[in-house]
Amino acid sequence: MKSIFLTGGKLFLICAVAALTLGIINAITEPVIAARKVLELNKALNSLTGELKAAEGVVVEGEVVVKVYYPVLRDGKVDSYILELSGGGYAGDMKILSRYKLNGEIISVKLMDNLETPGLGKKAENPEYMKKFIGAGSSNPVPVLKSMLEQPEAEAITGATITFIGVAKALDQGSRFITSGRIGKGRE
Repeated sequence: MKSIFLTGGKLFLICAVAALTLGIINAITEPVIAARKVLELNKALNSLTGELKAAEGVVVEGEVVVKVYYPVLRDGKVDSYILELSGGGYAGDMKILSRYKLNGEIISVKLMDNLETPGLGKKAENPEYMKKFIGAGSSNPVPVLKSMLEQPEAEAITGATITFIGVAKALDQGSRFITSGRIGKGRE
């Protein structure tokens, strides 16, 4: 009986030390990780705006896909918008940044945080992958199905169809959000 308590005490001590160590490591690394994410977001916003500047982001309430919008300013006037979108991928939600003209046309896209499959869904991180969406929106529908793509592009996404559909539907919702008139109407 004494050996059970001794073994239990040792296991408790090991678990307590491990938990304390993990807590300390988390306390040290959490601010570093948060700062790195802010830096990555600013870098991505700058890559999407070119010579223009994105204003402070506005959190969007009551939307499933559109999370934040950033007005992009030219000479103090809104030239376009960058939307932070959430798309459903194969391995979970994907964070997507996309810049839109005021008529809902996609100017540029960048896939941010995601857990997609390396070699398949991760290809969406490549700027070449996103070219199929540039110019879509407005009067040119966003390709949300493989059948809406040219044959070589449709074949290129084989094996990562869920990633493609998740990105495409999020971009389509972003275009609809831009043209819906909800920006600046008190819904945020």
